[in-house]
Amino acid sequence: MEPLKPKEAQARHSSGELYTAVAYPSEGSAPELRVHIRLETGYAAVVFMDGYGRASLEYTFTVTDGSLFLETVTSYEYGNSVERGGYADSERMESYDFTPDGIVVQEIEIGDEVSSESRKNVDMTSNWEPIPQFGAYDSLIRRER
Repeated sequence: MEPLKPKEAQARHSSGELYTAVAYPSEGSAPELRVHIRLETGYAAVVFMDGYGRASLEYTFTVTDGSLFLETVTSYEYGNSVERGGYADSERMESYDFTPDGIVVQEIEIGDEVSSESRKNVDMTSNWEPIPQFGAYDSLIRRER
């Protein structure tokens, strides 16, 4: 698969079609993060990657009332594994699902064990983001939220 030229990606952003922006900390290094945008379906995601190119933290957003709402946060831990890319199985996965009306569901998977809990009346103010202009992802890619 060939990378899109900037004008092609910008056209996809304008039409709402899926495109992915990839950030590399330096030439020849593993990618640091990916931003997936598909506005025609109300979807955006940011995937932070570790030095082996594996997802370490993922933010999934959905378009709600003309803004992006952070709907899911998922973190992955791989222990001492040095497997590369999307083929590695995490040892531990922790996810948080949010609703605009203040419900949070936390789920932790360690091996075959899964635990979950939920909370109500949580302030969701920090879960809202403006829909970014093409290439202006600074607010969306904030790791610390």
